[in-house]
Amino acid sequence: MDEGGNITRRRALLAGGGTLLFGGGVAYAASRSGSNEQAYVPSNFHTSEETTGFGVELAGRPIVGEPDAPVDVYYWTDYLCPFCKEFETETLPEIGTDYVETGDVRVVFLSYPNIGEYSLPAAVWSRCVWDKVADSEPAAYWHWHESAFDAQSESGHDWADEETFARITEETENVDRSAVENCRENRGDAVRESIDADLETGRSAGLQGTPGFVLYNREADVAGKMVGAHPYENFANAIEKIRDA
Repeated sequence: MDEGGNITRRRALLAGGGTLLFGGGVAYAASRSGSNEQAYVPSNFHTSEETTGFGVELAGRPIVGEPDAPVDVYYWTDYLCPFCKEFETETLPEIGTDYVETGDVRVVFLSYPNIGEYSLPAAVWSRCVWDKVADSEPAAYWHWHESAFDAQSESGHDWADEETFARITEETENVDRSAVENCRENRGDAVRESIDADLETGRSAGLQGTPGFVLYNREADVAGKMVGAHPYENFANAIEKIRDA
């Protein structure tokens, strides 16, 4: 079955909507040595309790962009994933400027822990940070998120541990480490269940790793899938195809 086939099956189960297929293949962009790109810090955040037409649960997930943006980009990520860091630094800033800030796209950040032993604990840290700042200081989450990717080592996964994520949380302005620790201790099971739901939705869409994306036109009920750290031009073309479907 071709790369879009799994989405066709998922869409049929949910709403019977149409599917727009992008060019096949998995793309991973090579690092640009000396790149001056900065991580994207969005200006618009919101929370939602809805489940989208594609079946993505939004409660507790970081969301950037306008609530009524016509195109959703569901982004499955892992803090231990080097290609996710590539996307965050090389591609997401341009998507943010050209599509999120203009009201055309909202991005929903979903967990897909699959790289190493600390992938799941890192996802729990992230979800608990968002839980504590979403209503009062949502930009603080983004600075935490950026710092977590900045900590990523080129030498493997051993950098990711309790000490590292505790330090990042402690050092991020407007993030209360004690409140985050309380969330991890008292809501950890519920948070892990929400991460399992992210994994299940991603796998149902045919994703097998990170970064993975589903682009969904909410009004037309049309979706397409991308896998890997594609360059900005590929994302721009895919967004416009979905938006104009």
